[in-house]
Amino acid sequence: MQVTHTTFLPLLRRAKDPGDVVADDFGAGLVVAYTFGPPYGERAVTWEDVDQLGLTHCRLRTEAADNLARRLDRLRVHGSSPAFMLSFDGLESSLLAADHGIWDRLAESVTGELTVGVPARDVVVVTGTGSPSGLDKARRTVDRVFFAGDENLLSPDLLVRRPGGWEPL
Repeated sequence: MQVTHTTFLPLLRRAKDPGDVVADDFGAGLVVAYTFGPPYGERAVTWEDVDQLGLTHCRLRTEAADNLARRLDRLRVHGSSPAFMLSFDGLESSLLAADHGIWDRLAESVTGELTVGVPARDVVVVTGTGSPSGLDKARRTVDRVFFAGDENLLSPDLLVRRPGGWEPL
């Protein structure tokens, strides 16, 4: 019998992060791990947790995606073109794992292909490949976050959304 008193969300991490964490390849040097919550982001789900909770990897992935979809109303957009920021309760990078039309809607707000900088778990800057000033702003944002350092650093690269998923620009 499966009994859980927690919910899960997807959480982006660097692919080289150590541990027995359940993770799926995301590409661009990142993986999608899963976090318990609330509060989210404090502890990643391990394979031992999956066994103890009587979950399968597939079920964990599905529950996390469903929970993320239910929380998308908390997404906030700050600023406007050529580059804007997203806020999502401190787990902004989790949005990259969302596939509920959110990125199609955001793509309508940019020139060219949808491009993001996701330098840390709580920072997502959005622009388009057709905006040199937006790309510059996104790169500066990523550079500043990496210069400042953070325990949850993710990618120094800008990522572009293509039919197969997110790729380094």
